Amino acid sequence: MFDALIEAIFRAICFPVGWPIVKLLTRGKYPSKGSWFAYTPESEWTSAVGFTVLMIAMIAMMAAMKQFIFP
Repeated sequence: MFDALIEAIFRAICFPVGWPIVKLLTRGKYPSKGSWFAYTPESEWTSAVGFTVLMIAMIAMMAAMKQFIFP
């Protein structure tokens, strides 16, 4: 139950972020309509791309605000 909740939250946040990037990279072929909460490889890849973009953005913001502490 908890696993399904975490996965739904992950898809709800990461899929919309990865959607335009995957659309641009595949020239509009993927992700197909209705694949947001479907358990398909294209949906998984789109969510993974969104997660990667969010992580890169977070690291870039932390670097810009000098949040990394190096000795």
